[in-house]
Amino acid sequence: MPKLAWGRRGSVPFVKIMEDNADDPLTVPNTDTGKFLWNSENQKVGYIRDIFAQEADFATYSPSGGTGLSPNLYFIPSGSNKNTCQIMIKSWQNAGHNFQRWLYFQEFFTAQYGIAFFPLVETRAALDYTTTKYRGPWVDLFTGSTTSKGQVYSYIGSTSRAMIEIDSGFGGPAARNRPCITTPSLTNNSGEADPIKRVLVTVFDLPMRDDAIPDNSAVPVSGQEVVRIDKQSSGIARVALPGRTVTDPNPNHFILHENRIPAKVMATGQVTVGAFATVNITTRMPMTDVTYLDFISKKTSEATFWHPPYIDSISAHGNDFTYTMSGTTLTIVSNCDVSMDIIYVVYADTGDAHTTGGKKIFLKGNDGIGDFIQIKRPGSSDLAPNLNDIMVDTRLTYLPILAEGFLNWSADFPNVMAGGDRFKGVRMGNITVANPDGLLLFPKVGAVYNLPIASDYNEPSAIWGEHAVFVNDASWAGQTTGYSIWANILSPTSIDIYASNGNPYTIVGSAATYDASLKGVRYYVLGLPPSH
Repeated sequence: MPKLAWGRRGSVPFVKIMEDNADDPLTVPNTDTGKFLWNSENQKVGYIRDIFAQEADFATYSPSGGTGLSPNLYFIPSGSNKNTCQIMIKSWQNAGHNFQRWLYFQEFFTAQYGIAFFPLVETRAALDYTTTKYRGPWVDLFTGSTTSKGQVYSYIGSTSRAMIEIDSGFGGPAARNRPCITTPSLTNNSGEADPIKRVLVTVFDLPMRDDAIPDNSAVPVSGQEVVRIDKQSSGIARVALPGRTVTDPNPNHFILHENRIPAKVMATGQVTVGAFATVNITTRMPMTDVTYLDFISKKTSEATFWHPPYIDSISAHGNDFTYTMSGTTLTIVSNCDVSMDIIYVVYADTGDAHTTGGKKIFLKGNDGIGDFIQIKRPGSSDLAPNLNDIMVDTRLTYLPILAEGFLNWSADFPNVMAGGDRFKGVRMGNITVANPDGLLLFPKVGAVYNLPIASDYNEPSAIWGEHAVFVNDASWAGQTTGYSIWANILSPTSIDIYASNGNPYTIVGSAATYDASLKGVRYYVLGLPPSH
């Protein structure tokens, strides 16, 4: 039976699941991150607060009469306006087809999750949501180019851009236009080329900009009640953060709380996929329709992982695959004519309501593969709890943050790129990662900008995980776009990070730069314990 321990040590509460049952959770150092499947004493964890699906709603938010240049605008919550809304919806028609975009402002995340900062958010467009088919990495040689010049892009399967929206706050309480996360154009038209009907939106419990990760703990006081498992009345299952008590009204002040249940890490690891081959990844628990694969990929012939995948010119040979999910099987299908190595994380959530009718909070069982222990929401089904009921399960894992911080431009980027290396970036810095157990590294990096003047718009607040190289231009060919961020994993303890302040964001037509200047690069390096 897997070893799960929870309680308190002195006045400090904890929850731990050990990788090896022979290890003592009270004596293994927290710095040995690879020896835990879960460790609440590691306060810096890559929690995903929520994954939700967004689809167009043309019945409620009509596109009739709207155009691409002048869409119909709708605001949530009711009674809000363009300056105060949490969500703005743009709905329009083109050539008889309906389209819609959803824009999420920080006010939405604060109202929904109690988050006081703009969180890291990623969107993933489904290629075919009826078969839960999604796209992996690819190189786009066409979107940003003309026949004469432009830029080629290396993509990672998700988009994470907080751009400042026009007329979104300059005339309101904020006295400046506000950044937002925007979905791709959603449509109900199956005749569109690559129609996007559904987008998964991932909300990390981590800042997108240079805000510090909040420390919601306090100074412990002797005699505080920090753990309570209570089946009576509505029931609670709570382990408080240090210095907090089980009666604290804020769910963010807890390690475990029945009303704060994050998304799940279903599987982690690394696989090699041959040219045009198919590889299956198996999870211990069934996946939902709100599941996706996060990944870092390289050609097997390449020495190191670059994220986004390596490109250097218009002749770049892209990594390319799609994946689908069914039951406990995630299938990767290669569209690439060379072998690829893929570091992966399978995340899952569910929008289902909590189940009812159960009496247990601790649940022990065997799923045919092995024994497991589960802590679930009080009152949830004993026979079939869903992912929204499960608080901890020894078949799942967690992602410790091995390194995180902010690199200031340009002081923390001492190495200037020159000559043939300018396709990597303008400058390069390095981060050292404490990784005593040799976990697989999964960096997430983003360009964070100094905000422009209050009335400005179509400017970046933050752009994560994008890399592009200019081509076919005498002045800029072989150099990166101004928002390009690139991470190169050199070893289990070292990562180079490249950034490109001052370069144009496009050269199509003529070179154009953002008014906003690069403040620096925010990074999180997740460690991937092996899944079971």
